[in-house]
Amino acid sequence: MDCWQCERPAHGVCIFCGRAVCKDHVQSIPNILSVFANKEGVKKAIVVQDALYCGICKPAEDPVTLENLD
Repeated sequence: MDCWQCERPAHGVCIFCGRAVCKDHVQSIPNILSVFANKEGVKKAIVVQDALYCGICKPAEDPVTLENLD
């Protein structure tokens, strides 16, 4: 697989969009894997601090409403 930006061999893929990226173009960004409430009701998240990010895609900052899902 080749890097989306320079077409050299890629070393990973963006956690958000799946674009392949090489070591020269990869960035890192926190990514939430899971959210839960503990026994006391405190909301917590399991986060990967340095997830691979292509730097091109734009993950939404706010949650998106999904209509008509049953």
